[in-house]
Amino acid sequence: MPTKIVDFSARSEVIRAEPFHAHFWECTPAEFRTYLGRPRDFLRKLGIVLPRECRIETTIENHDGMEDQAPGFESDSGNDTVICNMGTGSATRSLYRVVSYARDEASTGNVKKNLLHGVSRQQARYGEALALREETGVKPTKEKKERK
Repeated sequence: MPTKIVDFSARSEVIRAEPFHAHFWECTPAEFRTYLGRPRDFLRKLGIVLPRECRIETTIENHDGMEDQAPGFESDSGNDTVICNMGTGSATRSLYRVVSYARDEASTGNVKKNLLHGVSRQQARYGEALALREETGVKPTKEKKERK
């Protein structure tokens, strides 16, 4: 069963108010093959229920990399390939789009990110510095507004 299933509407009041869904999940190459064969059933098992008239479109960003890491969607012993998936859409239009990419599980947590706002905040303000005081100890600077 896929792991790290996140519903961004549940995590953010901002996204919850928007007329779309946003989900993330990871799966093994074999699970991804199952998704490709029966996407609607697979998503339903995650709790993502789409109307029958809603199209599902999937983009595989590094298909050749997936072939190198997990040929035939099989993981050899010792291979820790995961498929990351970001799904969005369907609340007000008949489309749910999934973007998928393969990566090495060992890279989890090893990326330094510049967050647009602190983890306790719901959104960034326009012109706000990327790094916030409570996270970096650096006071954010404000951009000067251009006069017309």
